[in-house]
Amino acid sequence: MATITDVSKRAGVSRSTVSRVVADNGYVSEEKRQAILEAIAELGYRPNTMARGLRSNRSDIIGGVVVNVSSPFYAQMVGGTQMACRAAGKSLLVTSGHAEVEAESRAIIELLDRACDGLILYLENPIQGDVLEIVRKSGVPVVTIGGDDCPVARARITIDNFTGAREAMRHLLALGHRRIAHLSGGLIYRDSRERLRGIEAALGEYGMGLSDIRVEYGEFEERFGFAGIETLLSSGEDFTAIFAGDDDIAAGALLALKRHGKRVPEDVSLIGFDDNFHARHLTPALTTVRQPVGEAGQLAANLLLQLLAGEKLEHTEIIVPTLLVLRESVTSPRLLEAVKERA
Repeated sequence: MATITDVSKRAGVSRSTVSRVVADNGYVSEEKRQAILEAIAELGYRPNTMARGLRSNRSDIIGGVVVNVSSPFYAQMVGGTQMACRAAGKSLLVTSGHAEVEAESRAIIELLDRACDGLILYLENPIQGDVLEIVRKSGVPVVTIGGDDCPVARARITIDNFTGAREAMRHLLALGHRRIAHLSGGLIYRDSRERLRGIEAALGEYGMGLSDIRVEYGEFEERFGFAGIETLLSSGEDFTAIFAGDDDIAAGALLALKRHGKRVPEDVSLIGFDDNFHARHLTPALTTVRQPVGEAGQLAANLLLQLLAGEKLEHTEIIVPTLLVLRESVTSPRLLEAVKERA
């Protein structure tokens, strides 16, 4: 393996001159810079980033914790985070907390043990006291996405799940839907709780409450959407609209409805949440709530990078808005009744 000494000999310059080019720190004439870059390319030299980190007291690694890195939802968030980190010359190391206290704590400690310069945390639980103290003593800056249960966080990004869910339920209610079922994610998830608050707020505007609709709880997975519809249909309960907790649940619900001969939206309206890639490609295309999770990840990374650069943050709390996206999977039950009467 080529060393910095090999590069300096090939380029005919000192080791310190090679170091300045590799670190992009300090003046080097263009002629010498080109000679060094050519030597690096010819020899296949790769800088020792660990040694460089020891000298600078920086690893150039950002650590991240999300609920589940295998989920398309969190993959978008990680993608936005990585984009910002790479643009700043930083690497990103991400792990899953699985919405469990112990797993989240272990993930944080592992990232600190790997000398991450800063942390971006998406946690579903309050950070444990002993872990909180370890983070505090490390001096590593922390930015959170979602919750406010991390006292050492110096900035926070929040996605407005409450407003998104309220607007989606308002839409169904304004169209005349009253027999509504909500297939919610589990209450261990902050997003589920916030969306339920939004749904309840919209129902309250119509003199209704959560007890006036059917609510089923499960995981943010397609199979729960399918099973939820099976449960609703087997109960014999009549409903005109399904509000799915996310687009994966909506996809499973759509499949189950079709298998039972239920047309969307002719027989049942269906609305989702997230606006994942597949939402617009379902048949019919899914009306849903767009939450820009990639943007949230990018914003969190940019805030952390500012902190690492010693800059004062203009805003330490940023709320990312959601948007109701109207497509083809929702219609008015009154319109359907009128069509049936004419038929």
